[in-house]
Amino acid sequence: MKRFLAVLLGLAVSLTACAPAASETTSEAPATVETAPAEAAEETAAFPVGQLRFVSYQESTADAVYNTVFASPEGDIPVLRLLKTDLATARRSTLFSIEVPSRVHSDVMSYGDSICVFANDAMYQVPQNGGEARVVPLGFDFVPDCADEYSAYDFDYTYPDSHNNGVRLDLATGECTSLALPDQTQSIYAVGTERFLLRRVISDVPLPDPEEWEQFEAVLQNAVLEYDWYDPVTGAVEKIYSEPYYGQAQADGTRKQRSFLGMARDRLYFDWFAGDGSVGGTESCAADGSDWQAVPGKPGNQRCNWTYTQNGSLRWLMGGRVGSVWIYDLADGKVYDMPHITEANGWPEMLVGQEQVMVSVGTEPSVVSGFAVISLQDYLAGSTAWTPIQGAQAEPSA
Repeated sequence: MKRFLAVLLGLAVSLTACAPAASETTSEAPATVETAPAEAAEETAAFPVGQLRFVSYQESTADAVYNTVFASPEGDIPVLRLLKTDLATARRSTLFSIEVPSRVHSDVMSYGDSICVFANDAMYQVPQNGGEARVVPLGFDFVPDCADEYSAYDFDYTYPDSHNNGVRLDLATGECTSLALPDQTQSIYAVGTERFLLRRVISDVPLPDPEEWEQFEAVLQNAVLEYDWYDPVTGAVEKIYSEPYYGQAQADGTRKQRSFLGMARDRLYFDWFAGDGSVGGTESCAADGSDWQAVPGKPGNQRCNWTYTQNGSLRWLMGGRVGSVWIYDLADGKVYDMPHITEANGWPEMLVGQEQVMVSVGTEPSVVSGFAVISLQDYLAGSTAWTPIQGAQAEPSA
């Protein structure tokens, strides 16, 4: 089962469930079918790699946000809609819609002047300003995890082997390339660079089936957790650092365990905890695993609960709890206290456009009914003068 699919689906439900319920305008974009379907190919030729980033059901360009929702306007046939939010006007409209056999999750990503949507075993490239969509039949269900300027990547794994294969889809041609991944890869991260970052289990023997828990646990007790750089073109793996699977032993008998948060300006950031989790903080190291440092100030002594990326790179670390939330901006190294934001009002959903934030709006305590946009500078300064997003209502995804 795909590692990130459940997480993205959860986000889709939480955000699109707040979209209003009936469409104002629907722009049906006709589809043009390509003459030949794309087939998975065993290729060894080099391909370009840009700034790798995670993808989800929503994507922001410099001037708009695009996301998918489901609707059933008539009958029992679900309709997948691609919505566009113009950040200059805070106005949302339906850019594209298509019937689908079931309410299947669809990620979106920008490619040139188009937005890619995946459904019906095909890739639909919808012009960002509307118009006829280019359809590239794939012949299989493609659910991308990551993308760059040229391609999308779909990784699959099953325990106990973890990640062991992947597919790279060329967004220009529709051609697919199989990728061989290192054994026992637990996680794959796209961090805005030309290589993926891997989290792998290194053990003397292969991991047994997790259902054989005693044997599985015995192997992990003696295993090493390793972080590596992975080149998708050559398959080359470069070690960053490693530690015991259950963390480094501390003087008090507890173990210090880390979890990866992201990368910003050539440094890797980790959340860490020891013991029962009451002791923890945030730290970083260089891209080669050297020069470990605690993040200064409040974040260094508290665990990070949420992260926000910008153009694939880590931008915000956020911690605390409702009523005492803080944001550490990696761009300026400052901590901003945000006691006024709640889950329903002002909670940052994503960084969008050109230095803007999309936030939740709704009623207390946690009922979100819509979204709004505000400049990043004003938001961090404590302003609540955000602009509600209006228009293009659609039935939320179930």
